[in-house]
Amino acid sequence: MAISKAWRLGGFIAALGASGALIASATGATGAYFTDSHPGTLQAVSGHLKLNVSDTTLNFTGLMPAEDQTKEITYNTDADGNEDVWLVFPDNEAYEQFTGAKGNALWPDGGLGRYGHFAVSDSNGGLAFQSYNLQNTPTGVTGQSCTVDGNGRGGSAQQAMSASDTPPYCGVPNAILLASNLVNGSSGTITVTFGLTGRQIAQNQTEFSPAAVSFQIVGTQHGVRPDAANF
Repeated sequence: MAISKAWRLGGFIAALGASGALIASATGATGAYFTDSHPGTLQAVSGHLKLNVSDTTLNFTGLMPAEDQTKEITYNTDADGNEDVWLVFPDNEAYEQFTGAKGNALWPDGGLGRYGHFAVSDSNGGLAFQSYNLQNTPTGVTGQSCTVDGNGRGGSAQQAMSASDTPPYCGVPNAILLASNLVNGSSGTITVTFGLTGRQIAQNQTEFSPAAVSFQIVGTQHGVRPDAANF
């Protein structure tokens, strides 16, 4: 090989080595490193939430003024997580006839008002809600309503003492929390009380049809309302 040709070849190899060094410097790769890898998989299976309940057909018959009747619903939980239990009334015509405000679109005459008494107790025997004026507050009326919290609990124990006395407007909430944070396998009893007040003097009169006032006993994940949006 001629000296000049050998020199040119050596120069090319040297330049190629310099280019590789520049590339390694630019990428930060300066050599090989030890590694140890292990394959894996990610799988997901949804859990379940179930609430078992006894007969929920509540028939209040032969009602006498000031003599309330009580009915019980028992339940037990079956879920992979903790549950809350709610009493839920859908907002339909029967519900408004039972407890709506005067002038509402579904039943303009409003609910039973001072003619009825309703109460529901939770699984611990504590009163969750009570009212002696089963009518939601009419539009434009202020300062005459009972106190109910965001979970539908509260109401008023105030009763009318005369024909002109009006207890606070206190319609039955659409959703009432009855038990919270129940572990799997928990059981309880819901006590529903209904009666007529002394204002009801008409006999053999159907104020509303109990079968028509629909409700649900709903189990939800703890901390989730039954009307929570699914998205």
